[in-house]
Amino acid sequence: MARKVFISYKYADVNVSRLQDSYYEEVNGEWTWNIRLTRARDFVDKLQKKIGVDNINLGEKDGESLADFSDSDIETSLKRKIRQSSITIVLVSKGMKTSCNENDQWMPWEISYSLRTVPSGYYTKQMNAILGVVLPDETATYDWYYTSDTNCQCVTHHTDRLFKILKDNTFNVLEKKFRECDGSRIYINDQPSFFKTIKWDDFMNADNYNKYIELAIDIKNNKAAYDVHINLD
Repeated sequence: MARKVFISYKYADVNVSRLQDSYYEEVNGEWTWNIRLTRARDFVDKLQKKIGVDNINLGEKDGESLADFSDSDIETSLKRKIRQSSITIVLVSKGMKTSCNENDQWMPWEISYSLRTVPSGYYTKQMNAILGVVLPDETATYDWYYTSDTNCQCVTHHTDRLFKILKDNTFNVLEKKFRECDGSRIYINDQPSFFKTIKWDDFMNADNYNKYIELAIDIKNNKAAYDVHINLD
């Protein structure tokens, strides 16, 4: 089932795996081989080809700060971008969380607005499902976010790499179920997080993207089972 998708991403983050980092360009009448680092934005191009460009609206622009925007200006912009979508896909990249105030960055606002129920004209914008697609870093691995423990057969999520609003919606199921291993408590809930994440390669494999989008929709429809945080503070 085709769904309208909003993609939230850090436009110029280059702490990602190489996709296409070289190209020819004409300089002073001569063609030269140029080098450009892959950015998170390049992964969006891959998503558009996979999901279909007509089904996607895009988030952040290159380097645009919100420091001089009013809350109403931000909301007006996000209403236009997000109102028709039913799911927000967050491209979780290694360099997306910077030292800048989170309130001055597009991504946290995009996520917050996605999670809200907001009157918009003749209808009410409902809460979006959210799904995190974790991008491999410049070493082409996911170790920066996921760490596997083969002894305990579990995976640690390094949620300190997330924006606060995403961290608050991770492992936030109300009825928590655990098992013990080596002194650690490990979640055994089927879906312990409202903000589910999946590796880029798994998401893009065959038609898996549809499966994970529908899973995120199911989690959203079961939102009463989670302590959902919708605000930045």
